[in-house]
Amino acid sequence: MARVSHRLSALVAAVVGALVAGALAALPAAAAPASVADVDAGTTSLNGYRSVAYYGGWQATGGAKATLKRLFVGSATSRNITHLDYAFGNIAGSQQALDDARRAGAQGLDDTRPYTCFASDAAAGPAGQTEAAGSARDDFVRTYSAADSVLGIADTATQKLAGTFNQLRQLKRLHPDLKVNISLGGWSYSASFSAAVSTPQRREQLASSCIDLYIKGNLPVIDGRGGPGAAAGVFDGFDLDWEWPGAPSWAQQAGNSVDEQHDAANFLAFVHELRRQLDALTATTGRHYEISAFLPASPTVITAGGWNVPALFHDLDYGNLQGYDLWGSWADTTGYQAGIHGDAAHNWGLGLDTIVASYTQAGIDPAQLNLGMPAYGQGWKDAAARPWASGVGIGQQSWDALKARGLQVHHDYTAGGEFNATWGYDPATGQFWSFDDPFAVAEKTRWATRLGLGGVDFWDLGQDVRGDLPAAAATVLRAAPRGPVAGRSPVSCRTTPNAKARAWNAQRTYHGGDRVYLDGHVYEALWYAKGEQPGAASAGPWSTLTACGVDPATVQQWYPDRVYRAGDQVIHRGVTYTAQWWTRGQTPGRASGPWHR
Repeated sequence: MARVSHRLSALVAAVVGALVAGALAALPAAAAPASVADVDAGTTSLNGYRSVAYYGGWQATGGAKATLKRLFVGSATSRNITHLDYAFGNIAGSQQALDDARRAGAQGLDDTRPYTCFASDAAAGPAGQTEAAGSARDDFVRTYSAADSVLGIADTATQKLAGTFNQLRQLKRLHPDLKVNISLGGWSYSASFSAAVSTPQRREQLASSCIDLYIKGNLPVIDGRGGPGAAAGVFDGFDLDWEWPGAPSWAQQAGNSVDEQHDAANFLAFVHELRRQLDALTATTGRHYEISAFLPASPTVITAGGWNVPALFHDLDYGNLQGYDLWGSWADTTGYQAGIHGDAAHNWGLGLDTIVASYTQAGIDPAQLNLGMPAYGQGWKDAAARPWASGVGIGQQSWDALKARGLQVHHDYTAGGEFNATWGYDPATGQFWSFDDPFAVAEKTRWATRLGLGGVDFWDLGQDVRGDLPAAAATVLRAAPRGPVAGRSPVSCRTTPNAKARAWNAQRTYHGGDRVYLDGHVYEALWYAKGEQPGAASAGPWSTLTACGVDPATVQQWYPDRVYRAGDQVIHRGVTYTAQWWTRGQTPGRASGPWHR
């Protein structure tokens, strides 16, 4: 997400409301799945709460080299996150912009039509010149070494999917319950949103292209990577991060297309169209595809885009509230970038309380809202050791960088004794920093649960490599009364009862008796193994011990690669069989075989 100055201005709720109502009345009803009973509609939750983290694809090659392996393998983060939003996907601009990019040598644009989802390797130009820009090389072309790979598998020259998309696919093999969504837009990639949803035909085309690219995984071919279905199964849905429909110029990236009169209604209509097409796909796959949105904080921006119109949340599964950048280093005064309680004397009274109220008082169910928290701080130099004092803005620093600085940390409270915000001061440099530490995250999470919110979200995980902040939130969520989200708790492969295991990695050497997990199962090594994937062969070095989360002593389905001994029981095609002697790979039910009914 990007910095946005928040200014109060005259509200235009009546006008926008009328536009939205008119657009909604003209929309057809969403298509229902062929059989609701066949649809897996459950999401993933921690004790009935969501824990969402954004991840910028650039983090893997940035200074911290925050690869998905560093973030998730061997860390507690995998247990504390239910949803991962990958940022960002772009929407193509005009034909002229696409033609210019092709002439400049950009790849991935051969079949791209204006105002559709696309993938290219074109670099972004100056502000506002991002209509053909993309990060395809990081997304699915760049080669990962074995050392940087989630599963320890080095990318080869011939595989169709590499890059971060392949790492996301590998991550889901370790954590099948993790929901991974593609975030569309962001500060730099929202330039074409308004034009792309401006007509029914464009909305239908945009939704179809996004589903084709990200859900069906039909990528363009770049340097031999990609192709039909190459990224199928990587993404579970969409996070819509349009910054910002209908909003005035001060809230926009330079060059964004904006239609202040129609954006709100058109955005509502697009979300409805996207839901209609996803539900049609659900009817054939039996999977529910999620739609979330990044929700603005500014009252002006909220109203201009119709973000708190209840009809919007009929098609959204949930929204992630912008709970940060409420004040920042663009100002010449220090302050709270993410305070809970608004103060009329500062920052136009904007706080997390006023943001939440902007939605709930408009009729939005609190369970559909997640409270956003920053994994970075806003800083000032030449500042006093107190908020709301003069200072010179110096930008942002990650939580990882701030916690290494040894700042004097202060937790501020209201006059009534309620926690409000955290800030830090460096007396040696005269720097003031506004940020959330684990204490603040825990307090804010408790506050969110008391309000009945559906969970929390963080921007972004690459700035908190150890996962300190999601861990603080998850601890509170697990201890809270059961939350309002009707989701399944993630199955912990690592702590499966009586089958403790660790993530499988192609680079590790295993010996008989070692246990690993992959693809929702725990495997046990029968003899020496290195590089052989568990579950890949019925006669290999790995034997399926159990499904993740299930005690191995439980009678389960028959596994072709498992070694069974006399007395072991399995279920095959609804029938329970007992092994009469040692067996492996012999299907139950065959005459004169080792299995007895």
